[in-house]
Formats: sequence, structure tokens, C-alpha cells
Amino acid sequence: MGNTSLAAADARTFLPEEDPQTQAAIVDLVTELRKRGRAVADCPALLTGPDGSPRLPLPLPVYEALLQVAEALSQGLAVTVAPQHMTMSTYEAAELLGVSRPTLVKLLESNEIPYQRATDRPGAHRRVKLQDVMAYREKRRLERRRLLDELTAESVGTGMYDKPANEF
Repeated sequence: MGNTSLAAADARTFLPEEDPQTQAAIVDLVTELRKRGRAVADCPALLTGPDGSPRLPLPLPVYEALLQVAEALSQGLAVTVAPQHMTMSTYEAAELLGVSRPTLVKLLESNEIPYQRATDRPGAHRRVKLQDVMAYREKRRLERRRLLDELTAESVGTGMYDKPANEF
């Protein structure tokens, strides 16, 4: 890893393994973790190098991130790890949400997402906290899910689906 700090430009994408044995090992890991219910024991998970050297305790957030990576890779999905600053520009926030910058500015001005103006100069730019952007994204995801569930239930109720609503 080295002594250098990571920047957003250091994003790295991990592709699913093409080697069937390695892919099978990832699937087996995820299966075993599911059997255990992803429970974290009293002692922390440990990271051990390929040569068996240092066994370092993994903080819970790192452990959870590794579980998500393993889950995605086991499903044949690629995973990108991209370091982010805790505050971001409106451009960066718009990119993360998949909206245009003018759309993001409207969300900020309507108080959908909190923001601060940089105070170091007149006419300074807006800054957005990453946690606020992530909270808004999750709120949007839940709302979309709720609306899709309603639409599906309505379609089932009118006979447009072959499956009962409780099977979705």
C-alpha cells in the first residue's frame, strides 16, 4: 500500500474473477458468511497476508466493506473503490447522484440536501457533505422502491401479473 494517501483519482475497479476456482472460492466465502448471518463475534475479524504474516484486527466498517465487495464479486459484478472527500463540490455531488449540476442546485435551494457556502471569499461556491448526499440518495432509493411496490401490487390486483403480490 505504501505511505501515500489516497485521492479520488485513485479509484480502482475490481472485476469478477475469470478463473472458475477463484470465483468458486468467492462464492463459497459469501455462502459461508450468509450461513453465519454475518455475525461479528466478540473478537474482531483479522486480516492475514497471503504468506500468513501479520494478523491485524479489522475495524467493523472495513469488515462490512469487504463483505459487500465479496458479495458483488460472487455475483459476477465489478466493484469500484473510490476514495471520497467528506465534503464535495456541487459538480461532484451531482455526479454521485447521477443528476445534472443545475438539478442538484435546485435540490440544495429547496432544502432537500443541506449545504454550506464556503466563507473564504465573496461569491464562494456551495459545499455539500458526503453523508448528506448519501442520505438523500438512500431516501430516493427507498421512495422508488415504495412506488415500485405499489405499482406492482396494483398490477397484480388488476390481473396484469401472474404472481401474487407477496411473491415480489
